[in-house]
Amino acid sequence: MKGKKVLLSISMLVSGREEMKKSLESLRYFKEALSCEIILVDTGCNTAQRALAEQYADKIVDFTWCNDFAAARNAGLKEARGEWFLYLDDDEWFEDPKEIIAFFTSGEYKNYNSASYVVRSYIDLAGRFYNDSYPSRMCRIEPETMFIGKVHEYLTTYEPPRKEFSDFVHHYGYAWKDDEDRKKHTERNVAPLLEMIEQYPADSRWTMQLVQEYLGNKQFEEAFQSSREWLEEKRYKINEVLVLPRYVGCIYAYALVALHTMERYEETEIWLKKALAEPVLQTDIMEPTRGFFYMAGARLYGTIKKDSLCRKYMRKYLDCYRRLKDNRKALEMGADLITATVFQENLLWGTVLLTIGSLIRTEDYELVEEAFYIPNWQDERLRNQQEAERDIVESVSCVSWHSLWGRILQTLVSREQGIQEMMAVFLETEIQYEEDGEKEKLCRMMRVVSDLKWDHCYTLCAGILWAERDPGIASEAERAEKIEELFRQIFKRFPQEILRIRSGVWAVAERQRLSLQSLFADMDYPVWKHSLEDWCLKASLNEIQEWGKRAGSWITGEDSRSGLLRIKCLEGLLYRCEEAGYELEELDERLWEYADQIIGFYGPLYKEESLAERSEVLQEELQLALRLKVLQGYRKQGDDLKTLEAVRNCLGIYPLLGGTVEHYAGLLRDEVQQRNREAEEAGRELSRMIESLKGIVKQKMAAGAYREARDILLQIYRCVPEDRETEILLEQVEENLK
Repeated sequence: MKGKKVLLSISMLVSGREEMKKSLESLRYFKEALSCEIILVDTGCNTAQRALAEQYADKIVDFTWCNDFAAARNAGLKEARGEWFLYLDDDEWFEDPKEIIAFFTSGEYKNYNSASYVVRSYIDLAGRFYNDSYPSRMCRIEPETMFIGKVHEYLTTYEPPRKEFSDFVHHYGYAWKDDEDRKKHTERNVAPLLEMIEQYPADSRWTMQLVQEYLGNKQFEEAFQSSREWLEEKRYKINEVLVLPRYVGCIYAYALVALHTMERYEETEIWLKKALAEPVLQTDIMEPTRGFFYMAGARLYGTIKKDSLCRKYMRKYLDCYRRLKDNRKALEMGADLITATVFQENLLWGTVLLTIGSLIRTEDYELVEEAFYIPNWQDERLRNQQEAERDIVESVSCVSWHSLWGRILQTLVSREQGIQEMMAVFLETEIQYEEDGEKEKLCRMMRVVSDLKWDHCYTLCAGILWAERDPGIASEAERAEKIEELFRQIFKRFPQEILRIRSGVWAVAERQRLSLQSLFADMDYPVWKHSLEDWCLKASLNEIQEWGKRAGSWITGEDSRSGLLRIKCLEGLLYRCEEAGYELEELDERLWEYADQIIGFYGPLYKEESLAERSEVLQEELQLALRLKVLQGYRKQGDDLKTLEAVRNCLGIYPLLGGTVEHYAGLLRDEVQQRNREAEEAGRELSRMIESLKGIVKQKMAAGAYREARDILLQIYRCVPEDRETEILLEQVEENLK
């Protein structure tokens, strides 16, 4: 390139980061289109990394690291021969810098002194969330051009007129792998920043950067104290140095974020008022920064449920958003770092999530609609926002009905995976309202949910609960008819959900005295059977007991579906017999009842000889039931040996109740063993008693009281006729009585 005019010098510090090759490769865009040079400043590459750098560089500058980024940058700048200068880091790479290239190839660069491109800094390693910033990265090279700052260095002079590019670099430097990675970065930057603050104590730039580092490392107390110290103690020097108002505003913003994050809401409110009253922030140019304060106010009051104040600040924030969101020049001049992100998705969408519940409660329909529809609710980044979704549902349940509430909930359930998310929220809220006795809130919630265009059983259930209270229904007969039709739709369209419907819905059927027998009889049998089998394993003991009662009170006729329900309720109770705490006698009753139900249900399907043989071609539960009947017979006879053998024959037949049979066998063994132990103890006690009586007999005989001795011996003989000693004593007594 010697002798050829260089239009653009590109400088990069290289230290061997993972992204270095990608960064260097992206510079080919410029090399292929422009007269440019690439200057790499080597701050610590190993041999392999240095070899990689040499493949791309026109010049490599060796730099011994001295904890001074400006010095390293200036080393590269010193070697630059171009008219213009551009710099970036080796963890950044251009997507496609077509605007920058056109700027030079068209000659437009002659009309400007500086320019800025976009740095897209990702918050997470997956690249889902990011903030765009517009740092001063390009300028015409003048004799006084230089970098300042040991860390977070900046380029000066940076004179107007300035060109703004939408071309951007990807930057993952703030997407930490873990807390240790974050901590290392902070520790690297904090020491030089403290040196800069000591050297320039009133310069707001360095305090702003320090506080940003503290916040990035979750050192919220340090962030607030550093902000407070500068804002309160250094204020008197504000006119003695060049202070950019946007830096001052940024320090206030960091103070507010730190306090809010630490949940120190009263202090947050105090500092919010201070920020809004700060004299240097009152000019028109600082409106983007004030927009950040409005946003902070909306988030604060949304968090602490001061709804009217939340509404006030959200209105101001959205007014700024409407007017300034696309005004990049206003954002570059009137905001910096965190305040410059005031209208970007990460903060904007997060603010809507934090405030939407409060806004709904103010019933400001226009503001609610504008705010709610700012985020793209189909975006996967808005999945799993249960706290905000719950706040929305609770809020629409606290205010008068409005069609907007239905549109909002419709948007939420219509998202991908929205049904699963919102079902959890609806159920959680419903349960809470029932526990708290909040009947009116539950009624309002059900009204909104019942209007959703959502092919789900829950909307029909909501319709049932709302229909019972709906003042718009003309007569009780019409009300009953509507409720019955909703139940019919549930049984027809969602038989698999019936067993999961909460008790409050079934209570409506009971109060309306609806007959559900025919609805059960018309259900799709295979779906119903599969649902019952799944429910039997997953339902709680309380749910099974409730359905057992319903099956007994609602179903008066006999059909396969209702019969199967009774069986599965019994089966569910037996499956959880240990949890239910059944003693042996109660478990006996449950098992015999279950066996009768199974045989009565499946038995008519087979010939008697198949049942008698207990063939393996029978359903497993029917095989078990037949063996249980044998077991029942031996239990009634009191034959312990055959009973235990019959229990063993029941093991391994029907896996679902395998644990139940094992538990029953254990209880049975315990009973037999206890009975045997009691019999043994009784035998020992009898032996002791007989020996004692024999001793008395011998005393009587020695005293000549043979008749009394004979009476005692006869009693002993009746108890233990096989006792030889008793026979001998009795013979002796009889001989003496002759």
